[in-house]
Amino acid sequence: MSCARVLRVLTAAVLLLLFATPAVLPRAAAGEPGATTFLTLQIDRVSPDTVTTTSGAVVTVTGTVRNIGDRPVRDVVVRLEHAPAVTGSAGLRTNLSGNLDQYTAVAPFVTLSSELQRGEQVPFTLSYPVRGAEQPSLQIDEPGVYPLLVNVNGTPDYGAPARLDDARFLLPVLGVPPDPATGDADGVSAVVPPDTSRPVGMTVLWPLADRPRLAAGIPGGTTPVRLLDDDLATSLAAGGRLDTLLSAADFATSAAVDQDGAMSGALCLAVDPDLLITVNAMTGGYVVSDDPSGGLNAPTRPGAGQEAAVTWLGRLKALAQRVCVTSTVYAQADLDALKRVGDTGLSAVATGGAADIVDQILGVRSVRGATLIGDGPLTTPAVSLLGAQGPTVAVAAAPLTAGDTEPADLAPRRNSLDVVTAPFDPGVAAALAGVGAAPITPAYLDGELRIPLQHDSRAARLQDAIGALLWRGLAPAAEPRTQIVMPPLAWDLDPDEAQRVLTSVATSIGAGLAYPRPLRAVIAETPRTAAADPAPAPEPAETARFDNGVTSGIAAVTGRLWGLTSALTVDQRTGLTGPQYTAPLREDMLRALSQTVPADARNEAAQQRLSTVSRTVADLFGAVTVVNPGGSYTLATERSPLPLALRNDLPVPIRVRLHITAPPGMTVTDPGEIELPPGFLPLRVPIEVHFTQRFAVDVNLSTVDGLALGDPVRLSVHSNAYGKVLFFITLTGGAILALLVGRRLWHRFRGEPDRADLIPPTRRPDPLDTALAHGAEPTRPADEPR
Repeated sequence: MSCARVLRVLTAAVLLLLFATPAVLPRAAAGEPGATTFLTLQIDRVSPDTVTTTSGAVVTVTGTVRNIGDRPVRDVVVRLEHAPAVTGSAGLRTNLSGNLDQYTAVAPFVTLSSELQRGEQVPFTLSYPVRGAEQPSLQIDEPGVYPLLVNVNGTPDYGAPARLDDARFLLPVLGVPPDPATGDADGVSAVVPPDTSRPVGMTVLWPLADRPRLAAGIPGGTTPVRLLDDDLATSLAAGGRLDTLLSAADFATSAAVDQDGAMSGALCLAVDPDLLITVNAMTGGYVVSDDPSGGLNAPTRPGAGQEAAVTWLGRLKALAQRVCVTSTVYAQADLDALKRVGDTGLSAVATGGAADIVDQILGVRSVRGATLIGDGPLTTPAVSLLGAQGPTVAVAAAPLTAGDTEPADLAPRRNSLDVVTAPFDPGVAAALAGVGAAPITPAYLDGELRIPLQHDSRAARLQDAIGALLWRGLAPAAEPRTQIVMPPLAWDLDPDEAQRVLTSVATSIGAGLAYPRPLRAVIAETPRTAAADPAPAPEPAETARFDNGVTSGIAAVTGRLWGLTSALTVDQRTGLTGPQYTAPLREDMLRALSQTVPADARNEAAQQRLSTVSRTVADLFGAVTVVNPGGSYTLATERSPLPLALRNDLPVPIRVRLHITAPPGMTVTDPGEIELPPGFLPLRVPIEVHFTQRFAVDVNLSTVDGLALGDPVRLSVHSNAYGKVLFFITLTGGAILALLVGRRLWHRFRGEPDRADLIPPTRRPDPLDTALAHGAEPTRPADEPR
């Protein structure tokens, strides 16, 4: 048979098989999730959320399975699986996503539904003892933090049985309760308490911060204050986000609850000065811009949160009197980007100046000496910036990768001569960042440790955070025995979540696993114990990095703003100073670098704020100028002063210099430094002109340091002066007149007649002229020659 014929036969056979075989959708092998999502599993509650020797011997997990696919699913079954206790910080993340090899079944599958239609859901409850040899149990025999997993299998239409979803969470076990099969027959030996011989020194930084809300480009002294939106009115009111955080801290440190002062010693309020400035401004009344971008000329409406702001700020001031307070970096600005801006004054406002704002508004002396890096990494440029500001302890994430099997190294590290790092565990902090209504993954977390937060339920994420929070105290091998709890600065918790986090801290201290370590102790002890050879600082992720165009634009605007500020003085009528007037615009530059804005929108938001402030700064420079008269001046003499009018539309006086470009032959007396008050200032500039003609004079203003103000004005001037020619003519005429007067006086003094006083003699009439005049023949005398 020829090759061509064989090829035709094979082709026909393939086509026949294709048409004869019924279509079957791709299906997943048993035990493996398919590419198509059919079911979702959600954890609704874990009880108890923390196992202790007295909490009960049975753990109950309740949840819901929902069919979100495009077809029914048959034989829906679930089961609980467990894994060994977490031994390293990375395990707090890696056990919650990815590999399943470490999990083993606690008990066989439990059938939930024989068939689950599209859109339907079915609840489940799984209850098993913590330990037990003769029955299905979690097989937990000693304290620790244990990963658990609920697995759901099913058979979609046109498919095979497969694992369709799973949900994971961490279960902290502070003490192992008795085996329910034997009860408490063995007495104290029936329980396994935690090892409390080496407790962990715990410092909790409780955040009170928000993303920037003040509209950009509004100088100080402007009333009413303008906000971009009115979300703070809800956040500050009862049940709002900021009210929840403040109420939780207030309750946990109250005398009735914290009788031994342990929580008050461990907890320190981390307050953003930008939030304080905003709330303090709201207490006096404010308006809200109808333009989300905060345009300067956008219409506004009255804000609704004045009363809530007054109440919240009053409660915060009262709480600050009895607990530690420290400042965050202003507006949580990115220090790496701020270093690229290169403005030392702006850097000082972001770090050292932030504490002064907190002290002024709250009326306390906040804890200084620590810099809270927040949700980004401590990079080499950030270390350089902090070192230039003086000695500080940088509270930043410790290095951690997915391959690390040990606890994160929290030993202090010396980054430079003046900067020492007090690290916090990024695995713990990332778990805390996943709690609440707006879970985030901090920028400092290694990419391989990131998990899909939206896949997990809110209850499961809270369970992970509690487990991570208690893990170091339950890990005897973790060194050093210190822990800084650093949640995200813009944390969004509900009241139950906030209470459970702080209750877990109090439980850890009460159980002897931890003891309070005040922030002041961290600042005092860290430099003494810091290692000399730090690990290389990480670089920020490109997605979270501010563009060089943003940082260079901020540098240019800030430089001009400092120049203007140095020329402004104090308005004696209102007390408004130059630095107070321009401070909101400098702070706008820090708000533009805020890390509270999502990484994918940071550069756009920063550029928008920068553009608004740039226009405002240009308007401020244009508000001080020389008034253009619109006509011409005529000088009566060569020394007539040049009349000018200066205008200052700023609410504060400004020191300026006047610059007059004169043509040759015109001399101008420099008036020197002029303090120009708000409004108009008439001015007469001494000049001297040595010619007579019409000419142009260019006049402009600048600050004392030479920054141009307003627009230059060209004046048309006409001079009536004759210059040097008139001077010499006048001088010569005066000399001649003096000489003639002197000669006459001289002759009179000597008694001699002056020739000018003599009367000329009368001339005898000529006979010829007489005769001709009367028409007669003239006769000549006899002796007249002929």
